[in-house]
Amino acid sequence: MNYNDTKLLSSLAAEYVLGTLRGAARNRFEAIKVKNAKVQAAVHYWESQLNVMATAIDPVEPPASVWREIQQNLGFDFNPEKLSGIEVSPEIRKQASANDSWKALSGLAVAASLFLAVVFYQFSSDVKSPEAVAIFANAEQKTLWSVDVRKDSLFIRSTQNLTKRPANDYQLWIVPASGDAPISLGLLQQEGTFILQKPEVFDQLEIAALAVSLEPKGGSPTGAPTEVLFAAELALL
Repeated sequence: MNYNDTKLLSSLAAEYVLGTLRGAARNRFEAIKVKNAKVQAAVHYWESQLNVMATAIDPVEPPASVWREIQQNLGFDFNPEKLSGIEVSPEIRKQASANDSWKALSGLAVAASLFLAVVFYQFSSDVKSPEAVAIFANAEQKTLWSVDVRKDSLFIRSTQNLTKRPANDYQLWIVPASGDAPISLGLLQQEGTFILQKPEVFDQLEIAALAVSLEPKGGSPTGAPTEVLFAAELALL
């Protein structure tokens, strides 16, 4: 399977995150994900988008009538004794129970497929896909920041794995492949999500990596990184 096909990779990553990619296909995908930065980036993208969608919707408790209708539509409420006053044999009950299970599984599969279709339509229509992703991790390979590179901005998330440094700032840098001096992209927040403006030079340079340095409060006093702590390659999508 060609994992360099962007549309195919995005589709598989979405199915993987939703849990509808199963069996041998899921095992193959997980094995490739461990070694392939593009696959990791695609999974990260769908995780972040689906998490945003989940948290953006306020939970609503449906009335009991809705659950009863769902159960009836999926076959959960089927009771052969209700069909007539005739006693039903254990064999028929067993067959009816098996049919109920298959109806339920079929209903859940259809629901998952519909949800996947809605997700693909919504995000292909409304969400600006990142052009590249960089993930900064600590020595234990726990994510500290994720950076989604978009057309005009950098969409950044800080995680709870990050060690907070109230007396310092973390600063983000471009590391040019030419060996020229690093270029500052701005200060990184130590919690939450935020956006940094993407400078024009970002698309004009060949970038070897992005880097994070620890700086005095307010950022580098010299215009150069003071203490580089982390570096991450850009995974193009």
